[in-house]
This record gives sequence, structure tokens and C-alpha cells, in this order.
Amino acid sequence: MRRSILALTVFLFGLFSAPFALACTRVIWVAPDGQVYVGRTQDWTEKASSSFRVYPRGIERTGAVAENPHKWTSKYGSLVVTGYDMGTHEGVNEKGLSAQVLYLAGDCDYGERDPKAEGIGVMQWAQYFLDNYATVAEAVEAMNSVPYQIETLVLPNGFPTLVHMSLGDKSGDSAVIEYIAGKAKVYHDQRFTVMTNEPTYDKQIENLKQYRTFGGDKPLPGERTPTDRFVRAAYYAENLPKPTNRAEGAAYMFSVIRNISVPFGKPDPKKPNVSSTIFRTVQDLTGGRYYFESTYAPNVVWVDITKLNFSQGQPEMELKVEKEIFKLNGDVTDKLEKANPFVFGKNKS
Repeated sequence: MRRSILALTVFLFGLFSAPFALACTRVIWVAPDGQVYVGRTQDWTEKASSSFRVYPRGIERTGAVAENPHKWTSKYGSLVVTGYDMGTHEGVNEKGLSAQVLYLAGDCDYGERDPKAEGIGVMQWAQYFLDNYATVAEAVEAMNSVPYQIETLVLPNGFPTLVHMSLGDKSGDSAVIEYIAGKAKVYHDQRFTVMTNEPTYDKQIENLKQYRTFGGDKPLPGERTPTDRFVRAAYYAENLPKPTNRAEGAAYMFSVIRNISVPFGKPDPKKPNVSSTIFRTVQDLTGGRYYFESTYAPNVVWVDITKLNFSQGQPEMELKVEKEIFKLNGDVTDKLEKANPFVFGKNKS
């Protein structure tokens, strides 16, 4: 138990304490043929034991909080990517709802924890949406009567866990959810296709207007900062051509998120907390494929979501995709194996 607590503390200390430490990017693209893709980069200082995990319907969940946990039963099955066996980085459910959590420094504030309110752990936040909602509109509507409070973890150095949420679905709808001064601020519109990190989303949108194609006259920026990556991702996604098939559409999305990835190399002494991209994912929401590309290996693998059994009573399934990546290639759906129930917030590595 002491080792588990120490592992959790060390992971979250590094994950959330330094600006740009988790400098990820998410892009949603509605192709000219109506196919919808979501791309994401994960930037970090080391491999994160990332795994594919399949959850069936009907799982009884309990909020990973110290007091008064919110409880729910999963309405939908989902396929997710977990990190350090502790929580859900991102995922998609059987209805085509996509969710990702990305770091947000500065203004992110979930509010003081009220033990009278039911709570869920921040590492469960993405999973909560995937378990309960079929569309972005449904999830956003539910935010008007939030039945829970997010509980963050404040580490010994005083840094809390700070993330914001992106949602997308196979209609192309999109939303970004940020907690500012203890209240959720929701940006819900198909125009909101990109999310990176700080500053807050309203400032990212204003910054975008300075650049060519978006109303301004500045040329496309090239730094690794969240604002520069935001602009490049928005530009390249907007200018993608019509794919001839769904696999080509996924390749087009990979071309965008590779462009805004951070390559391996000597760290910048002026920005010591900028980390390299450790993996990239593309979710084909309409076609039902989930692609994974580790930057430590030259191959791309995927899971065919249409072949997964999300029926209640089915076991949870897992593939330690990052650990096994050199043994894998192409369709790895049949490589998923029965796994013990996942315990959020508890490192089992």
C-alpha cells in the first residue's frame, strides 16, 4: 500500500506540477465525406505504461475520493487508453463519444472540496463521460445539473492536479470543458476543433484570430508552445483533403498530429519542462477504429471497435500496447486479453 501511494504521488507530481510537462494536443476533423476523426498527442518524460482497456456495460463505479464518493453504473461500454494503471488518458465509447484530458496550468480551479457534495477523482473524469453519455450534446446538457464534484490531489509541494476536458462525437460535435474559479465553463460548438494547454480556451480562440486563414496576417508559428501548436493544428486540420477511404482519413489525421508533436532530442535549457511526444492516437469515430502509435517504435496498431463485445457481464479486456509494441503490428483486436477489474488511482505496475 505504501509503495502504491508513493508511486501515485511521484507520478502525479511529475505529471501535473510543471508547466508544459503534459503538453498534449487534441484535434477533431470532419472530413469532406462526413467521416469524423480525433487525433491526440501525449507528451511526457518517459513511457507511461499506456494500455488499451475495454470496459463492458454495467460496471459499478465508485468515485476515487476520500469522502462521499459519487456512484454510478456504466451505461455504455468503452475502449480507452490508460496510464500507469491509474486512470483514463482518453477513450471512446460504443456510441462514438470521444473524451480526452489534457493539462491546463494557471487558471484551472475545481473549487474547494465540499464533503457534502458527492465526488469523483480527477483520474476518473474522462471515464465518467464515456460511461454515461452517447453524444456531446447530451454530456453538455448534463453539465447543467452536475451530480458530482471533481476532487483533485494536492501534492506535498503544493501543486494540484489540473486538467481540462475535450469531448467529440461521430456527428462532428465538439466541446471543451474547463473549471475556472470553481465553476465549469463549457465551449460547445463544431468550430472548437482543437485543444492544447494553457492559456484558457477563450484566450486561445482570440490568439488564433491573429493568424492567416483565421482573420489576421501573422504567418504560421513554429514553436512547441501550446498556443503555437493550437494554431498549427487548426490550420492543418482545416486544409486536409477528402480521403478516398477511412484508412486514408486516419493517415491524414496522423499527418496533422505528427506536425504538432515534439520530437526526441536535447532538452531546451530555457524550457526544461517541454517533453517529447511519447504516443499519438487517432480515433475513427464513424468507422470504429482506434489507432495507436508509440514514438518509441516505427509501427502503428489499431483496435476494431466494431468487433468488441461490450455486453454486461463480459470481462474487462486489456492489451499493454506500449510494453508490447515491438511485437505488434496492424490490427491487434484479437490480442486483447481478459484482465482484472481496473482500480482507479492505484498503481499496479
